[in-house]
Amino acid sequence: MAERERPVVWVVDDSPLQAQVCQTALAARYDVTAFEGGAAMLETLALGQPPELLVLDWHMPDMSGVDVCRFVRQSLDSAQLPILILTATGTAESLLEGLAAGANDFVRKPFLAPELNARVAALVRSAALHTKLLRVEKQLRVEADFRERFMGMLAHDLRQPLNSIFMANGTLVNGLSSSPLAKSADIQRRAAGRMKHMIEELLDFTRIRPETGMPIQRAQTDFAATATEIVEEMQASHPQKSFELQVAGDCVGNWDPERLAQVCTNLICNAVEHGAVGAPVVIRLDGTDPSDVEMSVSNIGHAISPEVLGQLFLPFRRAAGKLHGTGVGLGLYIVEQIVSAHGGTITAQSDATRTRFVARLPRA
Repeated sequence: MAERERPVVWVVDDSPLQAQVCQTALAARYDVTAFEGGAAMLETLALGQPPELLVLDWHMPDMSGVDVCRFVRQSLDSAQLPILILTATGTAESLLEGLAAGANDFVRKPFLAPELNARVAALVRSAALHTKLLRVEKQLRVEADFRERFMGMLAHDLRQPLNSIFMANGTLVNGLSSSPLAKSADIQRRAAGRMKHMIEELLDFTRIRPETGMPIQRAQTDFAATATEIVEEMQASHPQKSFELQVAGDCVGNWDPERLAQVCTNLICNAVEHGAVGAPVVIRLDGTDPSDVEMSVSNIGHAISPEVLGQLFLPFRRAAGKLHGTGVGLGLYIVEQIVSAHGGTITAQSDATRTRFVARLPRA
């Protein structure tokens, strides 16, 4: 849309005299075009760029101001094209009718030029703000699209050397099983694993949209089976840690199985990382409610302060005092986004005895 030096106002009035009076009152600040009827204005509107404001006379022989207003509102809302109606009657019923048709404001005839200018200025400002917001929204969408494509390409390019590192590390571990260098190879493997986890978190972060949230693909899923697999994997990667999985009732629902596994993994990893050494991580699944399934993950450790507790699900947050970790501070944020995408809720409680995360997911 081309930029204009001055706001454009269209005046529609079947009386040339009244149109001239209105045009003269506004000419100092606006480029004013007068139309003798609604039909002529609508034809021009259909062929080109709309004005910043439309001023309509209420009573016209071909189409009344209210009729024109209704027609315009089929394609342009009150923010895109504000409409000011001029009326000589101004009864409560007519005002309500005009507002229902989509008018933004009214001025009674005969009007004072300062009042007309003040009302026109207010509506033109709102139209300018709407246009500015549309430009900002468009720019944000472009930036979000670029960010997602950039992170996707970056993650793809980083995964290739990481896979080479994992393969080379596996060969080293097999050849150094009895060597003092085996510990160095294990440190290398764990560092590469943390890097892979960070890349996956950042990639998930770029997929989240403010208007739609985390994308999910629903399918019939057994929450208990998913949790069992994740716990077995955690036990294999943390042999020194104790895990307790408790299941009650039927835990089948319509969820995204991959994202559900991600919720389990992130919550259990969080409990392992922040829990006391030697203390078990307890995972409970309660499917006794026919409408939803509840999952809780708890660990014994230091209590989380209320101010930190209220920020746990914000992006790029870490627990106080944690300078190093397995991610970039997106794990719990991604969990919350996945749970919300399923229409569920997640909460966190912490006291001197334990910290507990509770996620509740509707089955349907």
